[in-house]
Amino acid sequence: MTRSVSCLLAAVAVAAAIPSVQEAKATEAVAGRYIPGAYARPGAGIVPPVPGAYWDIANVYYHGKAGTNVPFGNNQIAVGLKADIWTTALAGVYVPKLDLPGNWTYAVQGALPVGWVRAEADVGPLALVDEVAGLGDIAFAPILLGWHNDAMNAFFSTSLTITAPTGEWEKGALAFIGLNYWTFTPAVAFTYLMPEHGLDLSANFGVDINTKNNATDYYSGATAHLDLSVTKNVTENFALGAVAGFLYQFEDDRGTFADAHDGFKGRSIGLGPLVSYKAKFGENTEVDLNLKWVHEVDVKNRMKGDAVFFDVAGKF
Repeated sequence: MTRSVSCLLAAVAVAAAIPSVQEAKATEAVAGRYIPGAYARPGAGIVPPVPGAYWDIANVYYHGKAGTNVPFGNNQIAVGLKADIWTTALAGVYVPKLDLPGNWTYAVQGALPVGWVRAEADVGPLALVDEVAGLGDIAFAPILLGWHNDAMNAFFSTSLTITAPTGEWEKGALAFIGLNYWTFTPAVAFTYLMPEHGLDLSANFGVDINTKNNATDYYSGATAHLDLSVTKNVTENFALGAVAGFLYQFEDDRGTFADAHDGFKGRSIGLGPLVSYKAKFGENTEVDLNLKWVHEVDVKNRMKGDAVFFDVAGKF
């Protein structure tokens, strides 16, 4: 159970941290709060049933380029956009001591991200290169509910994450860390454990609902995303797995560029491997390390690239 609890923390932290800085889908500047596979990991549906504070350091590197013209700033168009992005988020989950009926658990979660972005593109007759580093968009989930069966092998969770526009953003800038609009993400997740086979089957489904960027008068349409993972324990401490992520924008963007491009809706599929290691220090201290690589294989109206995720998680 300890391994599953630690894995959950990494999943929660990534869920809160990834949205802060990814240039990853359609929407304004093809920038969104999700990369395919971001929430795919063992234990994704587990909310720790043991009260306490859990921590995570979530790191993401993404490299990609857009195969289409990109709207940004005040009706500007970028051609041949390429970007390199790094994010590190300090995230946490707190499970208070509550006597809830049934097998339910309540928790809250949050993340404070910092990031670096380098972008280059042709804007009109100019070849521009832009770079920025600083605070990202802070995320907080006031609602995180988890349930498990009596056998402790089936887990379900539901959450609402609110991401605030606190990050570095400037109108007309090619590189930015924040997105200058709020996002509300309801999500559900599920994990099924098969201890006799050393298997973890996990899934996470969520929807990103955005407000309008008032500075540019651009609205980025709502997007659904599904992440799946299958993980096999090779030893007590080491596991291998595969992940998949699916993005589908079901609501049109709204703005001058989007209206002229049939709503500029995007989609993407990402696939890749996962490695997980549980490190023990003494009798009661455990740290989980998770590394995964996700390659986007089918993309429309967004950046196409590769993401590397590395998380270190534990319990205070």
